[in-house]
Amino acid sequence: MEPKGILHDDSQAVRLLKMTCDTLLFLKNDGTCIDMIVKTENNPYVNNQYTLLGKNIFDYFPEETVRELKPAVEHVVRTGEVSNANYNLPSQDKMFFFKCIIQKYDEEHVLCQYRDITKRSQMKKSLQMANERLTETGRAAKLGYWSYDTSTKIFRYSGHVGILMDKNEEVVMPLEKYMEYVYPEDRRKLEDILERRNFGQGTFEYRIIKDKIYYLRLKIVNILHTNNGVMIIDGYTQNIDDIVSKWDELKMVTLAMNNSNDNIYATKMDGTLIFANQLCRKQNQISEDIDITKYKAYEVLENFTDKQRWDNFIHALRANNNSLKYICNHPYPRFNVISSDCYSFIIRNEYGEEIIWHLLRDISEQLRYEDQLKKAKEKAEESDRLKTAFLSNMSHEIRTPLNAIVGFSGIMADIDDSQERKKFHSIIESSNKRLLLLIDEVLDLSKIESGTLEFDYTPVKVNDLYREIFMTHQLYAKHASLVLELPDEDICLKTDKNRLTQVISNLINNAVKFTPKGTITLGYRRVDDFVELYVKDTGIGIKKDKLNKIFNRFVKVDPFAPGTGLGLSICKTIIERLGGDISVTSEEGVGSLFSFRIPILPADSEDGQIQAPLMSKPLLQHTEKEKATILVAEDIDDNFELIQVMIGSQYHLLHAKDGNQAVDLFDKYHADLILMDIKMPEMNGLEAIRNIRRKSPYSPPIIAVSAYAYEDDKKELLDSGCNDFVTKPLDKDILLATINKYL
Repeated sequence: MEPKGILHDDSQAVRLLKMTCDTLLFLKNDGTCIDMIVKTENNPYVNNQYTLLGKNIFDYFPEETVRELKPAVEHVVRTGEVSNANYNLPSQDKMFFFKCIIQKYDEEHVLCQYRDITKRSQMKKSLQMANERLTETGRAAKLGYWSYDTSTKIFRYSGHVGILMDKNEEVVMPLEKYMEYVYPEDRRKLEDILERRNFGQGTFEYRIIKDKIYYLRLKIVNILHTNNGVMIIDGYTQNIDDIVSKWDELKMVTLAMNNSNDNIYATKMDGTLIFANQLCRKQNQISEDIDITKYKAYEVLENFTDKQRWDNFIHALRANNNSLKYICNHPYPRFNVISSDCYSFIIRNEYGEEIIWHLLRDISEQLRYEDQLKKAKEKAEESDRLKTAFLSNMSHEIRTPLNAIVGFSGIMADIDDSQERKKFHSIIESSNKRLLLLIDEVLDLSKIESGTLEFDYTPVKVNDLYREIFMTHQLYAKHASLVLELPDEDICLKTDKNRLTQVISNLINNAVKFTPKGTITLGYRRVDDFVELYVKDTGIGIKKDKLNKIFNRFVKVDPFAPGTGLGLSICKTIIERLGGDISVTSEEGVGSLFSFRIPILPADSEDGQIQAPLMSKPLLQHTEKEKATILVAEDIDDNFELIQVMIGSQYHLLHAKDGNQAVDLFDKYHADLILMDIKMPEMNGLEAIRNIRRKSPYSPPIIAVSAYAYEDDKKELLDSGCNDFVTKPLDKDILLATINKYL
């Protein structure tokens, strides 16, 4: 049945023709336009001004258009077949597109149905270009597009993720199969997101296991709900393995820089900060929440105070081929930094922009060490100078008393005058004491240098100690008068009696040396928890410029006065080791006051009482009594003869030449006291003492006589059974005073 509507009514043909949207061109077979109806948008060739009318389109249209259109017209004329094709129609400022349906009208004419498709073609081309861009973007970003059907559990994918599916064609895979590649800990969450059990933000990062672990990011873009409750979920997946790897590398580099001991920061050429590690922020007091890219280096960093300094720095950097090493003396006192070793260099980033990296390393410790080395060198040089002066002085100090000892000893043999012999004997005795003091000072210095200066803490009654010292030095005060000032209340403290005696004696000797006439006062007083001991004289005094150096080694107030310059230095060391301090005040022509403090340490004993030490009888005041027997153990005949000269008139002496003889004579005669030399042949003195004490633990008193002067030697002797100790060379008065303690 044929349709009989309006479209087939010949009377409606003109009206229907007017309502159509296509332009009609009526052409001769050679292409000449003899009639036209324009319904499309005007363009330079086909328009309602009919500029094409009467012209041959093959001559009028652009060559590009004619090259494709002319063969089509000729084919229609020749074969009568209808042609339907799209053509380009370029103009000067725009490209037009048209569809042309060509039909044979009669033997001499053709009808062209011209339809403008410029907008559609442009849109199609834009879509095509967008699709190409999207494909390239997906390839560059490693994106893949997927959809998931919640009813079939089918996962469809196409794209450029490049891990499981290398092809761009669509791949269909059951979700269960895909999950086999998903990292076990990520499977549950990925399934919850695809099944929409987890209504999060729709973005999820997960891991895929293939030849290694890869990182992917999934994003849901669209969810389609069907009528039967099924969901079709669309989205994309991105391979972010490189991003994660780069980010991890960046984090590692940043972590390394933040944990570096160097101050590191980066700037643009104009000074804009783009990076600062934690130490840089900390030293310049820039908190972590401050965006440093808003600041210039010379605005927030302490080593660049203004723009002028920054410009000078850039000039120097350029002048040194974009690499500069320099020292920054910009202190960070809060961090104990005084100077930094700096290195700045320029590199270009991936955009060709010049970036300056700055590395600042703290060299404060190195500078301090160098300064210490310099001071140590100066100190060593000064010490070497002082030691040279000391050795020179020692040579003088040793030779001076030896000269008197040797000289007067030779002269005395030829002198008959007793008064003159007594005078020479006094000179020799004084030189002996001076030489002995010199040896003691050198020994103490050696102990101090080696750190072996020893202390033996025992209970000491200070009043008794001062009386002993006073009586001893009364003999040698010469032209000065000794005055003893003691408090009413006696103090008993725990200290090293020998060392304390050494210090006080040294101060008295110095006072005697520099007090040609007047008084020397010695005493003590209690000040809080300390005992303050002092020696005051009315001597020549000390110059002000010498006071602050008086306790240094090798320093002498008077370079021509006898002495090594060590005594006060040794005193200072002893007092400090006893927990105290020492000081001096002086005025030239008036006198000096040396005082020192030591802490009061309780002197505890078993019965709570401190027994006063045996007091020596006044020197040179021996009572008349029957002669006591003293056993002298001494292997050197000259030394025994000396002892016999000193005490032989007052005591009956027995001579043993070694330890064995000493033990035998003790068994035979039971002497009242024993003087025991330590270094002897056969059996030494220490073994002899132990043998005697095994036979007689408490008597007789044994006094060790030895050149050994160290404290540990004395202690060993006392622990072995000795009652007392005197050192060689022997002093007659001291020897008699020691014997008188026990006889």
